[in-house]
Amino acid sequence: MKKFIFRDGFCLGLLAVFLQSLTGLAQMPALGTDSAMIRLFGENPSFTAQADIRVLDGKQVELLRLPSVFASVDSKFRLDLDVKLARVNASQPMMVNTFNTFKQFGMDRITSVLRPDKKVTFIIYPTAKSYANIPLSPEDAQVASQRIEKKPIGRETVDGHVCVKNLSTVKNPKGAVLIQATTWNAADLKDFPLQIQVSENGRTTIMHFQNVNLNRPDPRLFDVPAGYRQIRDPQELMSTASKPVPPAASRQAPAPSKQPTKK
Repeated sequence: MKKFIFRDGFCLGLLAVFLQSLTGLAQMPALGTDSAMIRLFGENPSFTAQADIRVLDGKQVELLRLPSVFASVDSKFRLDLDVKLARVNASQPMMVNTFNTFKQFGMDRITSVLRPDKKVTFIIYPTAKSYANIPLSPEDAQVASQRIEKKPIGRETVDGHVCVKNLSTVKNPKGAVLIQATTWNAADLKDFPLQIQVSENGRTTIMHFQNVNLNRPDPRLFDVPAGYRQIRDPQELMSTASKPVPPAASRQAPAPSKQPTKK
């Protein structure tokens, strides 16, 4: 499995699909650590939770803040993001412009659904009623073969929950590191990580979870809604949306010609 590195330094599972698209790359990114991210949630195969995602620079200045919703069932994983709710630091004009572009072309809401059972990730755009498929490699799809190692480094209380602060490392069967993160695991929530922090290339991504529900979510959340149009990538969606709409007059069918009346 190839470890996925963001061009701008972000790296974290399904979030990679969204944040990588903010760089304006022409192609959808190859995924590397998505299935490994599932392992960070330990023995919690089913849950839903809200999350506050923050990206900080090397001086701990907040570059991006984005509310999100996570869900998981049977090794299927879903992340919902709403661009309209994002708070972007004004010092990041490229990111600000990209968010505005997403809103303009019907990409203001983005859902990423990881399906190891189908060896694919769905990138869904509910506003545009469209979706794209990103194939998973056979190794990426083998979530069950990945293992997590947690090294306790302290104890802290998060939102009233006593947590063990761990250095959590997910490895493939050959021992290669897929993702390494600091996690705050709550004992009273079956060791659910109420906070996950990953640092890379001078930037830090922090995900803070709230309203954790360990009940089984509706399996239909992990399928593409009926009637959605499949696209190759976001650029196809932008291209379609940017085409000029013909004037109303030109879209009207010509009136039937009148036949001469027989005398």
